[in-house]
Amino acid sequence: MSEDDILIPRVLIVNMTTDEKTYSDAYGNFVINGKVGDEIRFAKENFKLGKMTVSSNDFRTIKLERMPQEIEEVKIINKNLAKSKEEELRNSIGLPKGPDKPREKPAEAVDDILMPLLRIPPAIKIQAIYDVLSGKSRRLKRLYKYEDLQEGLAWTQNNIDPEYFAQAGIPPEKLTDFLMFALRDEKVLMYMKAKNVGGITISLDNNIKAYLERIAEK
Repeated sequence: MSEDDILIPRVLIVNMTTDEKTYSDAYGNFVINGKVGDEIRFAKENFKLGKMTVSSNDFRTIKLERMPQEIEEVKIINKNLAKSKEEELRNSIGLPKGPDKPREKPAEAVDDILMPLLRIPPAIKIQAIYDVLSGKSRRLKRLYKYEDLQEGLAWTQNNIDPEYFAQAGIPPEKLTDFLMFALRDEKVLMYMKAKNVGGITISLDNNIKAYLERIAEK
């Protein structure tokens, strides 16, 4: 159940010793084989990864901690509010800051060139035309995609337990290759962008079998 005592269905439960897996039912109940000393892990979207060690007590209530949900930056639009007051208010209510280095927006052929020409009066954006024709927009998009991918892979490797995948047959030196393989799954990419440990653990787990089959064929 969650920290506020709400039952959680469809939690992935894994015995790390035997690699047995199961899911909790609609009422949050589950049964999994284990002996004293076995480590059991619990993964669920929007919750932090849970762990427990089997003891002589066979009946346990496991509580999972909900992950904090990020909210978009809230911009205060009162023109009379001084910058220092805005920062003071932001800090007092805990609003997140925007990125320190905002990215340059790549020009789009339709939005930045065609649509302005259809307005009355029409507008010609010389810089947008140059960016599209010179390939600058395309290069920026590739660069941002690469940067996001590298950041996501680094976050994933720092927040998942490599031992979990090692026991599933994926050694540490193959972990990056496995992650790249798993990114074909839209859910893996979605949870990686959202920095959701429980969600990405489940999604990666669903790709282990296919990856092992692929490398076995080589």
